[in-house]
Amino acid sequence: MGLNIGDSNEIEITDCHAQTNGIGFFFNNSSNIEVSQCAAYNNNDNEGGLFLNYCRNIDILNCIVSHNGFGIKIADCSNIYISHSNLFWNTHAGISIWEDSKDIEIKNCEITENFRFGIYVENSKCNLVNNNIYSSLFGMYSEQSLCDAMNNWWGSPLGPTILEREKNGRFFFKSGKIQFFPWFFKKVENAGSSWEIDYNRYNVTINNSRYVEIELPGADSDNDCIPDWWEEKWGYDPFIWNDHRNLDPDEDGLNNIEECFTDQWNSSPFYDDIFLEFDWVKAHDPNAPNKPCCKYISKMTSAFKKHNITLHVDNGNLEGGEEIPSTSNFSFADLRDLYWNYFLHNDLNNPRKGIFHYCLVCDYGPGPGFAFVGWDHLDSFDISAQMLQNNQPSFSREQLIIGGSIHELGHTLGLFVDDHGGNDNKVATWPFTLQLWKYQNYKSCMNYRYTYRIIDYSDGSHGKGDFNDWAELDFTFFKNTHFEWPKD
Repeated sequence: MGLNIGDSNEIEITDCHAQTNGIGFFFNNSSNIEVSQCAAYNNNDNEGGLFLNYCRNIDILNCIVSHNGFGIKIADCSNIYISHSNLFWNTHAGISIWEDSKDIEIKNCEITENFRFGIYVENSKCNLVNNNIYSSLFGMYSEQSLCDAMNNWWGSPLGPTILEREKNGRFFFKSGKIQFFPWFFKKVENAGSSWEIDYNRYNVTINNSRYVEIELPGADSDNDCIPDWWEEKWGYDPFIWNDHRNLDPDEDGLNNIEECFTDQWNSSPFYDDIFLEFDWVKAHDPNAPNKPCCKYISKMTSAFKKHNITLHVDNGNLEGGEEIPSTSNFSFADLRDLYWNYFLHNDLNNPRKGIFHYCLVCDYGPGPGFAFVGWDHLDSFDISAQMLQNNQPSFSREQLIIGGSIHELGHTLGLFVDDHGGNDNKVATWPFTLQLWKYQNYKSCMNYRYTYRIIDYSDGSHGKGDFNDWAELDFTFFKNTHFEWPKD
């Protein structure tokens, strides 16, 4: 997290920029806060820019929120005021309002070109006025909510539309009440922020080198950090120095020093290896365990094997996977602490960091399933098994855990919404929609329609609308995380 504020009040935040975080600004159970002339951009596609949980009396003024998962996400909050801000290129929603939030006012904002929803409202009350809302897949979605959306510009003098058009503000509502008319016939001139981000000024490069190099057993005659036995095993001369720290002949994201460490688990420097550690929270119901089962783990590893990739899964058999004490309904901040305690084991020099991807399976977490930045890169994900089972009762718990896991693992391997329109597209699961038809051939676990039906990525061979996930896997992404748009 860029900034984590909990149980606090009377705070002013000005001229702060948050990028390449899991969540740029996180506010939990706090009140009377003003955020002005700040920017949250290029943060985690599965998390986002500004998250407000159980907060009240928060003002977000003259801010820029660009290319996050959720731009501003509001849950169980009241008296939130968002004004003169730009929200664009966010992959899930520019503004998302959930869980009985009320007295949410959005005024004089530019909400445009978000990949899915400009504004998403569920079980809440909000007021929108003097905004420009257009060029997103949906300008506004409302479910079981009361929304006053009069006096806004929707990209056309004809107002919002129920049809999927490129420029118009498309809307959809499911029960509840929403009022659009009257709308403006031309664009609001004074909407949006009064400034722009200088991306060059705030460009940050993260140092990916280890703080302390991994210690490997055995004689090292040439002092190149690799013992002689491993060099002999894989065809290197043990008496000639090699830059093993920067050698990765199979380009799987593990250098030769890391490959030597994982030799104990049969890795190869010339064959792609991915390592995944599962920890699981002790389940409330002993008859519904959170430990991933071997049957479905085999289905996942078989999918990788078909593409000449060895997926090594630590389910308690590779010196890391373990059951941890029961905990539930924890926050995003708590999740970071669980990562620190049970994956890193309070040691930033733990050699598993930068080698293993990490999954925590629990009953209930901050969401049903999502990838998160454990420390400094997107190397981890949460699977909330009971939450998934409540939402998807037709699937077994075991299948939900592994189906969700291979999907979220895909995110830690660099597969995102901005790579392909069928990835994480909620609309593509709705009946009778153009999106459903457009991406029906995308036979991938990254497609929400197939997440728990297909334990595999797509190879792009299924026709129009498909995408070759396997060709786009970035083995280094979990240790060299970067979010940018437009992409190079």
